[in-house]
Amino acid sequence: MASNNNKQRLRSAFTLGKGEKLLQDNPRDIVRQVFWHHNITQRAISEATKIPQQTVSRLVNGLLEQGILQSSEDTHCSRGKVSFGLVPNAGYGYCFGLSVLLDAISVAVMNFKGEVIATQLVRLDDMSIASVIGKAQTVVAAMSQQYELDPARAIGMGVGISGFFSSTDGKMNIHHAIEEWATINIAETIAEAFNLPTWVVNDGTGAAAGEGIAGAGRRYKNFVYLFVSSAFGGGLINNGEMIRGTNGNAGELGDMLPAKLYSHPNLQLLERILLKHGIEIPSIYQLNEVFDPNWPGVDEWIYKVQDSFDLVVTCSSALLDSQAIIIGGHIPTKLAEMVIPRIDVYAQFRRGAKRPLPEIVSAQVTDSPVAVGAATLPLREWFL
Repeated sequence: MASNNNKQRLRSAFTLGKGEKLLQDNPRDIVRQVFWHHNITQRAISEATKIPQQTVSRLVNGLLEQGILQSSEDTHCSRGKVSFGLVPNAGYGYCFGLSVLLDAISVAVMNFKGEVIATQLVRLDDMSIASVIGKAQTVVAAMSQQYELDPARAIGMGVGISGFFSSTDGKMNIHHAIEEWATINIAETIAEAFNLPTWVVNDGTGAAAGEGIAGAGRRYKNFVYLFVSSAFGGGLINNGEMIRGTNGNAGELGDMLPAKLYSHPNLQLLERILLKHGIEIPSIYQLNEVFDPNWPGVDEWIYKVQDSFDLVVTCSSALLDSQAIIIGGHIPTKLAEMVIPRIDVYAQFRRGAKRPLPEIVSAQVTDSPVAVGAATLPLREWFL
């Protein structure tokens, strides 16, 4: 449980100006090491950060007193001395994530350890700003009550939405289905509605951020995330951190595919093909729950988009030399697993070998991936 002083600090966190930090650099470096390497020892932290061990010990004691870290049950023995590992204190705080979809919203809540506490998808007929905020507030209040979340421990909120940043005024060029959202500074509007510090990313970057903390990112620190949803996009993770680019638009993988030459591998195309074969789906955002690999039209979709996957994966592999290509978004896991063996990655063959190629895997975060990713943003900004 966080101390009263720390509760007050979190409660007033939204008053910090741009660039200010809840933690200074050395404590932040320690928290980062503990977050990514559970049960790490103080000695290992010192070796990784180059902070003198005596300083690490002093700072760790302070982080333990604040309730940010806690000792794990695992012990380590070195040079005859027994030491305890360190882990993030899951109860120190929590974050909310909001995904603004084309005809629905999704809300996620995540604890300080990076574990997803809950998610909820809500279909909406009215995607106006007032409607979305009102429904999101209702969901957040219900989650807070159900899981007994102390308002004083709310660290912040993240928002993931379809579109791209076109300027530095906080506005985004939004999908036409939710056009009203293009008229506002989204972060400021949501921050005011929830009284929390708020950050905004596009949906592909958000889903990649979530996969980086709650999914395959525990195994791969460098990966390209293919976001397959109503549209096709992506996100980039390097050394565990989001690559945002100059304007916040890094990972717009769909722009690699000229529409007149390539069929974009999105789920609206799949929905149209399935409907042609008499298969109706309730929502692309819940497709994973009902998908049948034997549906007529599935192989047709794969055939149409196979060249697109080949091109994007080949370009991503050649440009970024990542550990993995992760296929995620709202694509059903079974469909992603059907696509993966058919992807052909071009690489020059020289002296009997190709250059090392990334693994191609399906995403592990399949329930509300954008909202889960959005929930990681306060953790990433304040502590990681």
